Amino acid sequence: MKNVELTPPTVQKKPQAIPSTGWRTVSFISWIAVLAALVAVAISSRTIGRPVWWLGSRFHPAPAVFMLVPLSLVVTPLVATWRAPDIMVRTSVICSLLLAATAIPDVASSPATALGIVAVALASFLSSIAQVLVARKYR
Repeated sequence: MKNVELTPPTVQKKPQAIPSTGWRTVSFISWIAVLAALVAVAISSRTIGRPVWWLGSRFHPAPAVFMLVPLSLVVTPLVATWRAPDIMVRTSVICSLLLAATAIPDVASSPATALGIVAVALASFLSSIAQVLVARKYR
């Protein structure tokens, strides 16, 4: 009898979807626009006398640590886009949702400001969803 060598079947992994350079550029520009929009909402809210919770009024500014919350939610996807494109899409979706959550403290005191932040977060979320769809289609 011959020796028959049996080998276990191998499972092929699906290739990980890494967005193209064009989509990475779109993501980067989108998050720069989100940062600009957040700055515009913050300046406008302070001008009308209803500042966002993480900024505070001109006479009673919030601690600087509070400003790190929305700033980190914008910088994290920028860094992920630049350095780790394999987690770029997930990071963008999570940060968009967390950015929308930062509007919750402003709902009672300044609903218009909260709505502005939610609108910015929604725009970033829609951009993230577009990236999810592209990543799934071009795997």
